[in-house]
Amino acid sequence: MKITKSFLTASVLLVSSVFVGGVSSRDESASQKQISGTLHQMYEAEKRKDLNFVLSHLSDDFAEVAGDGKVYHRSDIEAGWSDVTLKDYKLSDCIFKLMTRDTAYLSCMMEVDATYKGQPFPQHFRVTTVWTRRKDAWLIRFEQGTIIPEQKKDSPAKQN
Repeated sequence: MKITKSFLTASVLLVSSVFVGGVSSRDESASQKQISGTLHQMYEAEKRKDLNFVLSHLSDDFAEVAGDGKVYHRSDIEAGWSDVTLKDYKLSDCIFKLMTRDTAYLSCMMEVDATYKGQPFPQHFRVTTVWTRRKDAWLIRFEQGTIIPEQKKDSPAKQN
């Protein structure tokens, strides 16, 4: 009886290390690929001014905490759409986590070449998005954009 209990415990531990919270590494990899691809498609849509494509990938209760600290919703995205011109972007140093089968986050460093109402937009951000799956589509439910201040060329980088 004791051997069977130990074997059962070991089997449960092995299975739980492969499926954390019911999510396999294969699920995580497939979700990461789908979400990363969708995010790139959304930025490309923004470059060509395709508001409908972007909105179709935002949840109805979407919220964004932007670099200015204000909270914006879908209606704000629509209202300010013509004020922003995205010419180019680059994502790097991305971190992805599939938290549940239907919830994930993606956090990337982002460089942009953009303007807001004709004025240069900050260029460096850490952008984090929280995604939820509805049917087979991943939608952005929340976004946080943190502006990374430009370092002056003559100031040395801070060291901790």
